[in-house]
Amino acid sequence: MAEKAILMDMEKCIACRACQVACKQWNELPAEKTTFFAEAGGYQNPAKLSPSTYTIVKFNEVKEKDKLHWLFSMQRCMQCVDPACVKACPVEPVKAMTHDKKTGAIYVNKDLCIGCGACAEYCPFTIPVIDEETEKSTKCNFCVDRLTNGMEPACAKACPTGCLSYGDRDEILKMAHKAVDRLKKKGKNPVIYGEKELGTGTKKIFVLPESLNNYPHLPKNPKVSEDMGLLQEFLKPFGGLTLTAALVGMAIVKIKEFKEKDSLVSETEEG
Repeated sequence: MAEKAILMDMEKCIACRACQVACKQWNELPAEKTTFFAEAGGYQNPAKLSPSTYTIVKFNEVKEKDKLHWLFSMQRCMQCVDPACVKACPVEPVKAMTHDKKTGAIYVNKDLCIGCGACAEYCPFTIPVIDEETEKSTKCNFCVDRLTNGMEPACAKACPTGCLSYGDRDEILKMAHKAVDRLKKKGKNPVIYGEKELGTGTKKIFVLPESLNNYPHLPKNPKVSEDMGLLQEFLKPFGGLTLTAALVGMAIVKIKEFKEKDSLVSETEEG
């Protein structure tokens, strides 16, 4: 089956939040009580991803020629082609962070998740959030239940402007490059984000009408932490024992302490 993807042509976004609402509705996520906050003038709502919000429309305020205007974008799971969250998940032999081979969707199997936070720790986009009530990881699941039944993701279905398009990843990338050509003719400085990031790219493809500097939530050079291998090595001795969130959390803390000490030693030697 061809790899699927969603194109997010952000020039066409009007920040109606239809995608955000559709995500909540389809996944039966509760509303959140929110207030105005400093970031982006308070128009973005809610402030960040949470166990009950998998998608957020971001309001990026830009000043140009003494005028302010908005550059809209989205924050959600990027659905990496080669997902670090799946590799980081310590649950064996079946991963709680699941990569469905039929649809390509990456989602959390709540029955297996131990809430250890390894997926959140090693996600290069810092997307997964641990639900403190259920002690489970949460994030966009690429509407895996819809894809399995031949439907497009709820967000793409709900978009009224053509900003979101779902299809084969190869075709989505062709559409992205056509969008770039369109924007360049308008004097814009467009960027395709997700085509080659992390080497293999993602299944959420942004076409940004302006420089990446205007979208602070998207890392310029996302990387998977090199110490992920240390986590797996640390947990090997426990073999077939049932892992707990506390055990994996302790391993992550130990790795951080090791890296901090190693960094201090390196700085001392260089000094």
